[in-house]
Amino acid sequence: MHHKSPLLLITAPILLYSISLFSIAGTDPQEAGIIAELTLPQEQVQADSGIEPSDAPEPQENDQQQTYKRKTVDYRATPELLLERYPYALMSYLSEIDAILTSESPEKQIFAIFRISYLGSRHFQFVEDPEAIPEKWRPHFMATREQPQTSGKAGHQIVVQITIPNSNIRIRVFKQTVDEDSSSEAHAESRIVLALSGEKSNEALQCLVTQPRPTKTVSSACSLAVKHLQDITDLADSLKSMYPNHSLEITGYSFSGALAQAAMSASESIDQAYIFNSYGIHPSWLEGVSENKLARIHHSYVEGSLLHGQDYNLLSRYSRWKLPPNKVVVAGMKIPSSGLESHIRHIYKLNHYDSWLDALYNYVTSIWILHSKESVLRAFEAHLKLDLPW
Repeated sequence: MHHKSPLLLITAPILLYSISLFSIAGTDPQEAGIIAELTLPQEQVQADSGIEPSDAPEPQENDQQQTYKRKTVDYRATPELLLERYPYALMSYLSEIDAILTSESPEKQIFAIFRISYLGSRHFQFVEDPEAIPEKWRPHFMATREQPQTSGKAGHQIVVQITIPNSNIRIRVFKQTVDEDSSSEAHAESRIVLALSGEKSNEALQCLVTQPRPTKTVSSACSLAVKHLQDITDLADSLKSMYPNHSLEITGYSFSGALAQAAMSASESIDQAYIFNSYGIHPSWLEGVSENKLARIHHSYVEGSLLHGQDYNLLSRYSRWKLPPNKVVVAGMKIPSSGLESHIRHIYKLNHYDSWLDALYNYVTSIWILHSKESVLRAFEAHLKLDLPW
């Protein structure tokens, strides 16, 4: 028996990993659904559909809010939905990636040029002119900056970003204006899109994911998160005033997707939110949000990414450590990833320089790579059969 022990030690983890992969493939969100908690006023719960009371104690006389469990059923991607959401996935990607826009690598330059051209074909353009930004936000807007080059000369890097004060939250503003000569109905499709970059999360963004919204102003990371949301709301209001004939939308990936959800709940000016592979936020940040407004938060995720596949992948560092405590409270569009792994790894390598150990880990589990912004972009483009360079 003893001579079999080393073999058992080797085969057991492989067996567990195989089971974990089988579980991912065999789990259908349409059958299981996702339970998320959401805090809403009592009278709203009675009016809205799809929300069931939790087993919480009966409300007291002074209680204004209760937490309710809300079941959502995810849905498969369709060509129509993929085509509608791809520009937002692309804008979200470009909001997170600076290196891809400034690289001297021909491969990266071609990669960026084709995708920016695609946005141009859909009438989306970077807002580059400071005059096109609300006056009070111009001090926080950077159009270009000098960028050292390997040749020794200094070039001008296109930045076109607004920085939220005292944060690492940056926003690229995109403008889509339908031809002025078009009908009024077509003109109503003109948009301003705030593409959030919050990938490098700080304590304030972590607070959105894990902590309740503070009920009073205190010196804390959560209070700073409230201030960031107030600033984003102010920017949204200012843009809405500046462009009254444009709808105002917001998009974000991962942590910036969590921020987009919170901003959507805090602002009356934001009409739609498009989020990708997003973290869920603490339900208190969505207090009082109506079903109508929740229905305008559109979530898409790549099948098997860490936020949705982690419960089944036993080798995942996230399963071993701690799962994100909250789920996205709206149904998600599940984008199949089977057969795309090699292409996703290639696009991932364009922007990441992992150590050999990280690269090996990511290769074995795939859970982080499938969560990456590159995976989101590649999944959309593959299913849409877009002939773009990888």
